[in-house]
Amino acid sequence: MNHAEQREMESVLRSRGLTPSTQSPDIEVVHTCSVTGQAAAKSRNAIRRAKKNGKTVFVTGCFTGTDPDVAQELGDVMVKQEGDVPMIERFAQAVDTFLDRPQETAMQRTETVSLPIATLPSTKANHVRAELRIQDGCDAHCTFCIIPKIRTTLRSKSIQDVVTEATRLVELGHQEIVFTGVFIGAYGHETALRRKQHTPEAEHLADLLDAVAQIDGLQRLRISSMEPGDVTPCLLDAMVANQSVVVPHLHLPLQSGSEAVLRKMNRQYSIGDYREMIALTKERLTIDGLPPAITTDIICGFPTETDADFQETLVVANEVGYLHMHVFPYSVRTGTAAARWNQLQPHVVRERVNQLIELDEVLSLSYRKQLMGKHVKVMLEQELEDGLWKGRCEHYAEMTLRTGGKKGDIIEAKVTEVTQESTFAIPTLQIL
Repeated sequence: MNHAEQREMESVLRSRGLTPSTQSPDIEVVHTCSVTGQAAAKSRNAIRRAKKNGKTVFVTGCFTGTDPDVAQELGDVMVKQEGDVPMIERFAQAVDTFLDRPQETAMQRTETVSLPIATLPSTKANHVRAELRIQDGCDAHCTFCIIPKIRTTLRSKSIQDVVTEATRLVELGHQEIVFTGVFIGAYGHETALRRKQHTPEAEHLADLLDAVAQIDGLQRLRISSMEPGDVTPCLLDAMVANQSVVVPHLHLPLQSGSEAVLRKMNRQYSIGDYREMIALTKERLTIDGLPPAITTDIICGFPTETDADFQETLVVANEVGYLHMHVFPYSVRTGTAAARWNQLQPHVVRERVNQLIELDEVLSLSYRKQLMGKHVKVMLEQELEDGLWKGRCEHYAEMTLRTGGKKGDIIEAKVTEVTQESTFAIPTLQIL
């Protein structure tokens, strides 16, 4: 999400005649995050480092909502996400004020709940995958999460606007696009609470997949983190129908395998729901005997989590067989319900985090072994030495291979070896 917003802000700056500078910039933009306490601390440090350069520091992102006084004190210009005006529009207004130029009219919006179209990009993003923000805002209010208090208003870009932006990204040379947002499953809806949606049967995200998958030159389309309840049969049908472009990988946060903990977290699904969704996903997206890759988020040490609750999480993780688990120690966020509850001892949390990290290594190896002998398409991302590359295949597994080409190319290859540390492949065809 922050990568997508960074690209949007850079487009705004370029449209005002500014260019990137590493020597002596007039403006430094620190785009912050506050989803965890560690992210907030890193944001503070980044602002302090920028201030030492003696230039005008713009502070944007979620930290301005969780710690506005600190952001205002440390930075020169604070761009806060609040009210009916989206952050990117407030950013454009702040830049115009700094440059002493007339305020432009509001960026294009078809209605009050839609996202503005930031100035379309004129250069490639820094990442080989281009993140495209299709949605913003959440009102689900999980008890551990501060984001609904910062990004309250839900907005979505129209299908046509997303197609226009995605087309430009492909024209600039990006072969893979990643849909991102705060609550992607609420794309096109006025609320993330499914029980309160006016048209819960509408499949806006599936329609969007169908439209973007038709863009000439687009090789891969990936969906970032989704709530399990938003993986519908219609969405899976759209993924299957467009499987030449839409990858067989979904990031589906579990957070906890305990029914009791999920209720305390105020999640919108039960463990039974999660298991059914995983089974349906594997049934629909298994291709040539290879199941889809599933990655997840798990929170360790939630205030009410018992040893028995944690064991249930281990059971579910083993059942699913994740390619990768993002394991987080619970982070107290002031202003959330969970912050008021009795917290677990730090050593207990650390032990559980370590157990899950060890399990992650086992499960990752087990899934990657299923790739042995399979033909995959690897996007080159990092050149380790001359001709030796790391990249990810369509199943999101990291590959190591020796090949010609350049960063961002997609190479057809065959998986030849899987170890705990790496998955190796050899090219079988020329660059796509």
